[in-house]
Amino acid sequence: MFISERIKRNTLRTAFIYIGITIFVGLFGGIYEMFSNNVFSPAMYLAWIIPCALGAFVYLALAFLPLEKVPGMLTACVYNFGVAMLTIRSIFIGVIEIYGTTNKMMLTIYTVLSIIFLVIGGAAYLGIFIYSFIETRKHKKRKNNEEVL
Repeated sequence: MFISERIKRNTLRTAFIYIGITIFVGLFGGIYEMFSNNVFSPAMYLAWIIPCALGAFVYLALAFLPLEKVPGMLTACVYNFGVAMLTIRSIFIGVIEIYGTTNKMMLTIYTVLSIIFLVIGGAAYLGIFIYSFIETRKHKKRKNNEEVL
């Protein structure tokens, strides 16, 4: 069970924010390419997949999993920053491809930053889930041993 309904509500709110971001990025990519003189970039029109997959789906799963502990604000901010950097990277690649030039240094910076923050945030989430799972099993085992005695 969740610690509180407030935490579940906040997790759902974050998922709905990511759904809004997904819609915005999709519309932005479509409108940007509509005015790009028939030049298209897969990075631009597929940028909406990143906040959808790494944001909305992850937070919807968190909202409906029976967890006793959820990651704190710092962990969520680090993970969300990684998702934002990856989304911005995709949009930036699209803009550069549509413009007809390249910028390897900026793409490397966005790639490295997004991977670092996604790994740190994802590892923190995973660590909290493993800790919560172990504590839940210990608590159930203690409870079962007390009932037997």
